[in-house]
Amino acid sequence: MAQTQMPAKIELPEAIPGFSEFGHIPFEGLRNTRDLGGLPAADRRRVKPALLLRSGALRKAAESDLARLLADYRLEGVVDFRTEVERDKEPDPRERMEGVVFYDFPALSGETIGITHGASLAQDAKALEAVSAQPHEAVRKMYPQILLGKAGRAAYRGLLDVLLESDGGAVLWHCTEGKDRAGLGAVVVERALGVSEADVRADYLATNLFARNRAEGVLDALAAKLPALRGVDADVDAFFYAYVDYYNAAMAAVTDTFGTFDAYLTEALDFGPEKRAALREKYLA
Repeated sequence: MAQTQMPAKIELPEAIPGFSEFGHIPFEGLRNTRDLGGLPAADRRRVKPALLLRSGALRKAAESDLARLLADYRLEGVVDFRTEVERDKEPDPRERMEGVVFYDFPALSGETIGITHGASLAQDAKALEAVSAQPHEAVRKMYPQILLGKAGRAAYRGLLDVLLESDGGAVLWHCTEGKDRAGLGAVVVERALGVSEADVRADYLATNLFARNRAEGVLDALAAKLPALRGVDADVDAFFYAYVDYYNAAMAAVTDTFGTFDAYLTEALDFGPEKRAALREKYLA
């Protein structure tokens, strides 16, 4: 196996007053599901609770988790940023979520997805070996493509449209781990709602508060499957943790291309000031 790069620092976020535990919902089977409710946003308002949810894939949701989503959050829509291959391999429990509308909005092409699909690593060690020389750099380079690529623009445009058209129940968006595609989806929604850049960044890093058990579990599975992969903690960390330089790479790409994030929303996602005002009227209090 090729020599790995030096591990990057895993940073934890500064607390956001009034946004307890970054909205984390203590589900039984879903480790990184969070409610944006309580985030400070535009005009000194805050995001309304129980309406905007971000998560990892729902396949491991316990029956009690699904019951809570349907009853406590009145879940009406799920936006899945995964590719068709990912959805087929680990499908959401749609048959157990009666009345919920599912939207398939892949935010990356199938060719790119191999370096971010952490859930497959325990089954296919080759996916890790393929980028083992510089896994962190591989994921970092993927971030601008998520926001600026054709698939990503369509996916996030679709998410914002779903939010505008919802009937008052919660909308949940997810990818595999709830970190990259779902994390940048949260960035898009939060910036559209007028959340400060500092708080958006902190919420992105909050994944690191909930990722440790998942990363360690995959590492153990890899080591058991292929002993030669023992000691690849940094490789696995690159797939499961939110790093500041990942975030910075995405924001720099937006600035270089559009000048400001508001311009990106307007020009890339067709989500100009009027739509942003409507979104804020709907989701802020």
